[in-house]
Amino acid sequence: MIKIKFNKLIEDILPLKKISLDRRALRNAGVGVLVLDERWDRLFTSVKKPPAIVKAEQIIRNCLDEKIRLQMESKLNNAEKQVKLNRIIELTEALNNNSSESARAEIEECGTKTREINERELQIEQRYDELDREIAAKNSALLEDAVLYLYRYMKKSRSRITELDAQIEDMRDNIKARIDERVSLDESVNETYNFLHGLLGAKQTESLDIHYTLD
Repeated sequence: MIKIKFNKLIEDILPLKKISLDRRALRNAGVGVLVLDERWDRLFTSVKKPPAIVKAEQIIRNCLDEKIRLQMESKLNNAEKQVKLNRIIELTEALNNNSSESARAEIEECGTKTREINERELQIEQRYDELDREIAAKNSALLEDAVLYLYRYMKKSRSRITELDAQIEDMRDNIKARIDERVSLDESVNETYNFLHGLLGAKQTESLDIHYTLD
């Protein structure tokens, strides 16, 4: 009979619960943004990712993509700002030498654009910081969820392994019993045949073999 392990009953009654991981230990282990870490994908080479983890990964990737877009926008803004500042310097020098209303208007326009860029850069900086915090929070939650999921998977798999070991052991016992039965029957048949052969003789025994189709 297959034995049911007590640990499996305990696991069913008291399921695993998510715990907070030591962030300092994770940093020391070099754990960063999971979706950028090749070790993360290797965790799931033999285990299928659940939809919740796939969804959480995508949220983090979206945040990373937005950071890249903000970096590119900031780079373009700074380049444009530098052009406007250089133009202001040129126009100011020209204005000192020759009064020009068009130069004054352009200086004002460049100044307005520069202030707009500065305001946008502040917005980008604030959003960038928000994204960093969001990525850190989502990343920690993702790791904790993944750890819980993988440990549940491992415990469930080990429980199944225990069941399979019990089944295999039961099959071994059954096979051994059948082997013993087979050996015993074979010995009994051979012994009986030899006795008949000795009692009836070879010719009569061979005739009986054919009559009863004894192979």
